[in-house]
Amino acid sequence: MSPLAFGILVAVGLALLYVAVSFQVYRQAFLPPRPVWLDDFTFTPFEFQADYEDVDLVAADGINFGAWHFRQPGSPQTVIVSGGHKGQRQGAMGIAVALWRKGFNVILYSYRGMPGSDRAPITFGIKEVLELQAVIAFARKRIPNARIGLLGYSMGAVVSLLGAAGEPGVQALVLDSPFSDLRRLLVENVRSGSKLPGTPFVWLAGLMFWLRTRSTLAACRPLDVLSALEPRPLFFIHGGADAITNVNHSRRLYDAYRGPREIWIVQGAPHTGAYFADRPLYVERVAGFFARHLGLDVSSHLRLVEEEEVS
Repeated sequence: MSPLAFGILVAVGLALLYVAVSFQVYRQAFLPPRPVWLDDFTFTPFEFQADYEDVDLVAADGINFGAWHFRQPGSPQTVIVSGGHKGQRQGAMGIAVALWRKGFNVILYSYRGMPGSDRAPITFGIKEVLELQAVIAFARKRIPNARIGLLGYSMGAVVSLLGAAGEPGVQALVLDSPFSDLRRLLVENVRSGSKLPGTPFVWLAGLMFWLRTRSTLAACRPLDVLSALEPRPLFFIHGGADAITNVNHSRRLYDAYRGPREIWIVQGAPHTGAYFADRPLYVERVAGFFARHLGLDVSSHLRLVEEEEVS
């Protein structure tokens, strides 16, 4: 084989490898999981003896999705819970039930592409905001004088940030493990997962994403919407050992926000692991934050949080 032919072969091989790795980045980030038969065999609020209704909703772009409304008749205080990347609403059942027992209406919902919803690409909040907007509209219609707070996990924290920026009626946000910039997050994950430079692969994955959705990675940069959230209170929560979304993402958002804000770094906790590190403490802190800012008296339900517990 001549040196020229060998060089061409190597170049073609490297190009194919580049495309293959980039497509893997795209697939892992933006393609929803395939439905499996076990999707129908999951827990619902029924197992927790909760007063709830199963709701079918439609986003503004026609995507059908489901939600559970944990009902507290007579209470306007409402917390809408947004789950994480490729997560089902069952994954946030623990905190949802705990907040409902504190006296809040709670609404858990599914994203596009998830079981029980219409198939569609994952967009890390760019399009999922439409589901959140539909849930907010439902809450205002169903719950008289609804006072709305948002609780989001990982991608759901970003959905909450982007959604609240266009919804001035949202009064308080709890943001567990958010990222500050989607492109930066993807580059960091490619670099840590493959030891390869992330930028070239994320660029091509972003092009694939644009061809499929006509959305850009730059459209998902929560840092850019912070000013639209002022002066509403934000409570950032992040695991100190988060290997998926580095804790610096929350610190960056916290430092950039000019409204009232709190931050709680749970040392040793992995991605969205603060709840599991200390369930009772997590519930008390989140419930207390929403109670203060949504006007719910839960003093008889909250225990005293000692200073050393939150260091």
